[in-house]
Amino acid sequence: MKMTIYDVARAAGVGIGTVSRVLNRSPSVSEETRRRVLEAMEKLSFQPDHVARALSRGRTQAIGVLVPFFTKYFFVEVLRGIETATATNDYFLIIYNVQKKEDYIAHLDALAGARRVDGLLVVSLNPRILRRLYLEQPPFPVVFVDTYARGFSCIEVDHRGGFHSATAHLLGLGHERIALLDRPEDPPFRTPARDRLAGYRQAFQEQGIAVHEEYTVMAKYSREGGRHAMDALLSLSEPPTAVVAASDLQAIGAIDAAQERGLRVPKDLAVVGYHDIELAEYIGLTSVRLPTLEMGRRAVDVLVEAIEGRSHHPVRVRMPTELITRRTCGASLGPITSEARSTGEGAEDTGRAT
Repeated sequence: MKMTIYDVARAAGVGIGTVSRVLNRSPSVSEETRRRVLEAMEKLSFQPDHVARALSRGRTQAIGVLVPFFTKYFFVEVLRGIETATATNDYFLIIYNVQKKEDYIAHLDALAGARRVDGLLVVSLNPRILRRLYLEQPPFPVVFVDTYARGFSCIEVDHRGGFHSATAHLLGLGHERIALLDRPEDPPFRTPARDRLAGYRQAFQEQGIAVHEEYTVMAKYSREGGRHAMDALLSLSEPPTAVVAASDLQAIGAIDAAQERGLRVPKDLAVVGYHDIELAEYIGLTSVRLPTLEMGRRAVDVLVEAIEGRSHHPVRVRMPTELITRRTCGASLGPITSEARSTGEGAEDTGRAT
């Protein structure tokens, strides 16, 4: 027999109103009473009727997520964090995939015209499009993820700091000819290329070393894109000795290009990726780890507080990155001096990285 809210109230010795307030996380319930109610729920194996709760509260208990290319690693990991947090908060997800600008506009238009969600998470998408469509305040709370949007709550990554730490690490190993592989801006999507470039330049500036402008290139967000871009860089009369890529896939492509030319990683070319996907550890790729899971969880927490009226002001959270050093940058071999690079001393060939 399915237990009801009345059974829980009777077992806990409280009224059904108190049980309802516990279910709705009301702060007006004392900790002792809350504990008794929760213990009664557990003892009776009580499962709340989410549909009935939503109707009684005038809500859908749904959170919408606008996300581009949700088959890509970064977005999959952010969604994992979002899913974990929504389950904890008794909300369910409606995911809207965005492949192009028209998808973004169509989803926003549909959401504005019908009460489908209580709040919206917008992942790595340009906030200007939302602002243009919702000329006034959006019909529900909105939190941007991996994007800054003035006037909205935002969960960001410190991309500038991530590229600064990667570039500074390579400079510390003795490299001065360091290339940057990034990907071009695409209007519907928010590509933080500007932040990454700023971090890259900052590291050079701090060391008083000039940036080689010809080493900054844009490539497709893929292994093949990284391979083509790196091949072009290695064809220069004075090619780079190291590269920082905006994704691990591009970094792996750069390794492919080097090895096709008979170059060794990291002896002839040091490589640092970005995101730290599972494959990075397997092949020994040095990479900047992004807090993808935590980003998703924090975004849901901020959004739920706004939905439930516990927060009335925009929140801006900037999350740090972490440089994970492995064999493709040569860090374990000690600093690489200019003399060592020219004579081949002070470095050891690690063989194929893939």
